Parts: sequence; structure tokens; C-alpha cells
Amino acid sequence: MNWDYLETNPFEGPYEGIVEAEAGERFHSSSFEQIFHQKEVRRGSEWHVPWSDLMMTMFILFAVMYVYASSKNQVISSADSESVSSIAQIYDLSRNAFLIDGMERLASVELIPDKAVKILLTSDLLFDTGNADLRPGAVEALTQVATILRRTPYLVNLAGHTDDIPIHTEHFPSNWELSTARASAVARFLIEQMHIPAERFCVSGYADTHPLRSNTSDENRAVNRRVEIMITKAQPVAGLDRSKTYVENKTGL
Repeated sequence: MNWDYLETNPFEGPYEGIVEAEAGERFHSSSFEQIFHQKEVRRGSEWHVPWSDLMMTMFILFAVMYVYASSKNQVISSADSESVSSIAQIYDLSRNAFLIDGMERLASVELIPDKAVKILLTSDLLFDTGNADLRPGAVEALTQVATILRRTPYLVNLAGHTDDIPIHTEHFPSNWELSTARASAVARFLIEQMHIPAERFCVSGYADTHPLRSNTSDENRAVNRRVEIMITKAQPVAGLDRSKTYVENKTGL
């Protein structure tokens, strides 16, 4: 077929019918319907690019958040596990812990140089009146105490104190039982919930015999109702050589 002729006169002459058929075959893929369909497909596929960008952005965001959270937990864990041996360091650590949490009104820290650190928690923070069950709000304060104790190897003396108002209930015949039960409740929480070794603890109750202030007002009585947590360099009873102590005592007799 003479295509040079057809290009100048595509639909004239003896090839008119053939040209139309041939043209239909040659230009079938470029028909208006096919072109429209291709545009529709292309328009739909254009969403793939921004959608994939969004998914990638979200993946990167969550990956960064996960890395940040993991690194923060590692820093906290390493700080909690770092041992502190100086009494002055324990004092600073204890004081800062309660200042940061805004509990300085209900908790205080005292330093006995080169001997001990005493943390005083008011009973109103830890217990309801006439009760030895820990209040829900006590968990936060005792968790801070546990964080400090984990960083020290020392003995922990827990002492319960009450005001001078007598108590006489089925569970607590006097303030002696109440003060001892409150100190024991704190010890149980630190041992069972915070997993501090039990051999590090000593528990005692003093009733109202060691007031910080005179029991002449409700405010003073609130100060006297307390649990003292003393961290001391004294050696735990479990670490003593009892047989040697017994022999020395017997020799002394």
C-alpha cells in the first residue's frame, strides 16, 4: 500500500474503505475512550505518592518516640541502680526527691552527720485516723523512699509515733499497738511491693512517748503523728556474727 499517498489523501481514492479500516487498527489504542480511561487511572494512582509519604512520616514519628522513651527509661534505670554510699549524698538525694514531688509539707528530711538520714512522713499522709492501712496517696511517697533505699546498702529503721489522744479499739488496745502496726505496714509495703530486702529492716513503735512538739493543739498533734524512716550505717542484724557475739558476752561474764 502506498502510504505516502495516503498521508496526503487519507480517505480518497480506491483505498478509501481500506484506509478507514487500517486507520482504525493503527489508531485504536489512541481512541478517546482509551485516553479518557488512562487519565482516570492516572488520576487515581496519583494518591499513592502522598499516602506513602504520610505512612513514612508516621513511621518515622513513632520510631523517634519509641527511641526517646527507651532512652529515658534507661537513664532512669541507671540512675536508680547507681549506688550511693555517703550519708551526705543520701541526704541530698532524699531531700531533692520530696522537693521535686511537692510533698515538703507532709515529708521532711533530717541529717545526722556521718551517722544517718531520717525521713519523716506524717501519718496523715499515710493513714486515716485510728487506722494502720495505707492510704492510696501513700504509695507515691513510699515509692520515692524505695527509690532512695535501692541506691543504698544500709540498715533501715522504721519507727511509728502517735499523738497523746488515747485509742482503745478491737485492733489497737493502745497507741503502742497503733504506732507499731503503722511502722509495720510501711515495712511490708517496701518489702512486698517495692522488693527491698527484708533483712535490712527494723520496726518499732513508740506511741506518744517521743513527741516533736507539745500536744497542745491539733496542728502539733498532726506533726507528732508520723513514721520515721532512718537510713543508718549500722550493720543489719543478719550481718552480725552471732556466735562470736555470744562467745564475747560469755567471756565478759
